[in-house]
Amino acid sequence: MRTIIHAALLAVPAAALLAACGGSDDAATPIAPVATTTTVSGSAVKGPVNGATVRAKKPDGTACGTATTNAQGTYSLETTCTGDLIIEVSGGTYTDEATNQSRALDTPLRVVVAANGGTVTGIATPLTTMAYTYAFGSGAPVSHAAFTTQAQTLATQFGLSGVNLATTLPQVTGTTNAYGDSLRALSRYMADNNRTLATITNAVFANAGDLTAFNTLYNNALIAVGSPVRVNFTATGFNLAGTGAGGGSGTCGVNVQGTVTANGFTVPLNVNYCVTGIAAGSCTSGNSSLSQALGGQQGIVGAANLQYAFSASCAAGAFTINLQ
Repeated sequence: MRTIIHAALLAVPAAALLAACGGSDDAATPIAPVATTTTVSGSAVKGPVNGATVRAKKPDGTACGTATTNAQGTYSLETTCTGDLIIEVSGGTYTDEATNQSRALDTPLRVVVAANGGTVTGIATPLTTMAYTYAFGSGAPVSHAAFTTQAQTLATQFGLSGVNLATTLPQVTGTTNAYGDSLRALSRYMADNNRTLATITNAVFANAGDLTAFNTLYNNALIAVGSPVRVNFTATGFNLAGTGAGGGSGTCGVNVQGTVTANGFTVPLNVNYCVTGIAAGSCTSGNSSLSQALGGQQGIVGAANLQYAFSASCAAGAFTINLQ
C-alpha cells in the first residue's frame, strides 16, 4: 500500500498543519514566564504600630506593593518585584514603651529584605532604621547585603550579638526579650533626655563625646527598664560629623584622652580618630585642615584634661573622618 502526499500539502506551513490537527507550535508561540511572587510579612515596632502604611519599593523607587499594619503592628503584602526591597513604614500610632502614652509615628521606620519568591520577613524598628541610615545615609547604593552587615554591627553594639534585627520580633510588653528591652531603653532615653525618634534613627554624632555621653545615658535607661544588659559603644558602626577641606592623599591617626562628665557621671575618654584627605606628610597639630576637622571633636561637652597625640598610622577601629 502506498501513501500519497498531495503536492499542495507540502506548501502548507507546519504551524497551520499543527493547528488543523489540534496541536501547537512551541517555537512559534513562546510561553510567557510565570512571575515570581514573594510574600513579605513582618511587624512595625515602636511599641506595635497600628494603622501604619507599609510600602515596598526597589532601591530606584519603583513601587512594589503596600499594606496596612493591624493593632499588633503586623502586616503582609505580596509582590512580583524581585531582588532587594526597601520596606518603609509611615503613619499610624503606637503606645510609647516608656511613657505609655499614645503617639503618632512621625518618623518612618525602614528595613531591607531580599525578595526571590516564597516568604520573607521584614521587622521594622528604630534599630533597623538606624542601620539603614548608617549604611545608606551618605548616598551609598541600597542593598540587602550592605544593610545586613550594618544591622549585625549595630546589634552587637546594643548588646544583641547574634540577633537578626530584621527577622526577630521584639517583645516590648509582658515577658520582654533582649531586643524588646533595647527598644524600651531607647524610649526611656528619649523621654528622659528630650530626644525625638528622628534624633535616634538619623543620629550622626557630632563628636566622640556625644557617643560617650549617649553610652552613659543609654545604660542608665537600660537600668531603668530592668534590663540586665550593659553596653559599651565603640567607633565601629557609628557615624561622626566632620568638616575640613580635603583632597590630599595623607592620613593621620589622632588619639584623644581625658574625661567626660554627663548627668553627674564621670567616665574616662580614650578615643581614636582616623582623618583622611589631608596633605601627605602633614599629620601634625599645626595642619589647618586637620584642626578644622577636629574642631567639633575638641568641643566635647563635659570633657576635661584632653590630650592629643598624632600618628601617621590609624589605630584599629578608629572613628573615620573623611575630608572632601
